[in-house]
Amino acid sequence: MSTILDIIGSFITGATIILVTLNLNFQITTSQRENFFSSLSQSEVITFANIIENDFYKIGFQSSTPNMITTADSIAIQFYADIDNDTTAEQVYYSLGATSDLSGTTNPNDRPVYRRIGTGTTKLIGTAYSMQLSYYDSIGNQLQYSTLSSQPNRNRIKKIGINYLFETPYPVDGNYQRVQWKKFINPRNLN
Repeated sequence: MSTILDIIGSFITGATIILVTLNLNFQITTSQRENFFSSLSQSEVITFANIIENDFYKIGFQSSTPNMITTADSIAIQFYADIDNDTTAEQVYYSLGATSDLSGTTNPNDRPVYRRIGTGTTKLIGTAYSMQLSYYDSIGNQLQYSTLSSQPNRNRIKKIGINYLFETPYPVDGNYQRVQWKKFINPRNLN
């Protein structure tokens, strides 16, 4: 009888060790996927941030027009800047598209971020869960979007706030990894 109990005990112990090992393997795999997508998210955000910073710091550079920002909205901005350093300011337009514009990922919340320079084609420069632009005057007061429909009020913009939230295109355990980037940019040519 004790031999049967020893066999049953060994079987239970062996099964427990196998289950613990399988659970550990599953958790390691999940952790590796989370790290991979986190790394992917961070590199995507860094690339997006570099493009935005480069363009936004140049707002008004080489522009002869007094109206350097021609559109200022929560998800769109249009301005003049010499983006390609050819001494001629081009009109640059950024906008956040709709979720229906982006069907290449499994994330239903992905929205494209578009950029157009001059009369060129509109290009996709990244994806976003959300992107919020805010505008400030010379003493740091936030300007209301409703007032920015007139050019004299857009000419009061001296600082731009960007709140960008990125989600991975694929979920890990049903959750999309998020990375947030916030920045205030003071274009030199607006002062």
